[in-house]
Amino acid sequence: MKSIGKISLLLVGLIFAGCSSKPTENPGSGVTVGPNSAATPAVNASTEDNSFNACSLLSAADAEQIMGAPMHLSAIKTQPTTCRYDEVTPKPNALGPAILSLTVVQSKSAEDENRAWASIKETRHLQAGEKNVQPISGIGEEAYFTGNTQKGKVGIAAVVARKRKLHFALDSQVLEYRASPDVMKSIAKRIADGLK
Repeated sequence: MKSIGKISLLLVGLIFAGCSSKPTENPGSGVTVGPNSAATPAVNASTEDNSFNACSLLSAADAEQIMGAPMHLSAIKTQPTTCRYDEVTPKPNALGPAILSLTVVQSKSAEDENRAWASIKETRHLQAGEKNVQPISGIGEEAYFTGNTQKGKVGIAAVVARKRKLHFALDSQVLEYRASPDVMKSIAKRIADGLK
C-alpha cells in the first residue's frame, strides 16, 4: 500500500514538473513578427505559395487591447497562417494564461473557398439560432461571433469571417470572462478590411 502511494506521488511530481516548465524558443526558427502598431494593414494575400504571415495582421498591441493584459508572441511554433499571442504573466488564481490567435486560410479558387467555408460553418456550428452564435454584418462578406458574454466580457470566443477566397478566425482562448467582444469585432473588421 505504501509503494502505491509513493508511485502516485512520484507520478504527480513528474507531471507537475513537465507541465510547469516554460517552452523554449528555438533560435533561428524563422518566426516572423509583424508590425507592433495597430495601424490598418494593407495586405495582398495572394502570394506564390497561397499563404502569408498572419502576424502581419494582428499585433501584440491588438492582443493586449482584446485581453486587457500584456501579451507577447508565443514561443509555440505555428504555421505562417496562424499567429498566436500568450499572456505575459497569467493573473493570480487564473485557470490558465490568456491566449489569442488569428488563423487565416486562403483558398486557390472561389470553389475551393466555398467548400472550405461550408466546412468551417459546419464544424463551428455557425448558423443563426445556434446557442452563443451571432451573425455579424460589416465584417467581410459573412461573419459570425461565437461565445457567451457575461458582464461585457467573453472567455472562449471567436470572430469567424469570410472575404473573397479567404476566411479567418480570431480566437480568444481564456477560461475566465476577460476578453472584450467589442474590441474583437473591431479588430476583426480591420483585418477583413485590410485583406485584398
